Amino acid sequence: MFNLRQANLQDLEALIELRLELLREAGEIKGDSDTTNLVEATRKYLGEKMPSGEFLAWVAEVDSQIVGTTGLVFFQRPPYNGNLSGLEAYFMNVYTIPMWRGQGIATALLKEIISFVRATEAKRLWLHATEDGKRVYEKLSFVSTAKEMEIVWY
Repeated sequence: MFNLRQANLQDLEALIELRLELLREAGEIKGDSDTTNLVEATRKYLGEKMPSGEFLAWVAEVDSQIVGTTGLVFFQRPPYNGNLSGLEAYFMNVYTIPMWRGQGIATALLKEIISFVRATEAKRLWLHATEDGKRVYEKLSFVSTAKEMEIVWY
């Protein structure tokens, strides 16, 4: 059985490692690419944003080992119909170590975050889903939309 809890800075190195694994599986880190700069940038980001509450993370543990994680960022948009507070939550970094998949860890983390967000003024919780993750999200009432577009500079 696993235990869920909100992450803290003592979890920083585990959160970084799990994010790297997620990026490898998503194909955003190729082979044995040097990740030194990415690790340092992630360490700096989490070290600044977690204490301020600008980035929140939850973890699933088995025997004190983190086996799954997820993150949450709130942001403020101008008010609009349906969301007069303008507060939205973006759900990210859902990752479970492969040997622990299929045991309900991601679903439990999602339910934890949904419950957390519902207790705030946020009226929208959204994410970008991988094909593998879509069925998990759909079971929890997430709906696919075609509204998201982006422009990226590298």
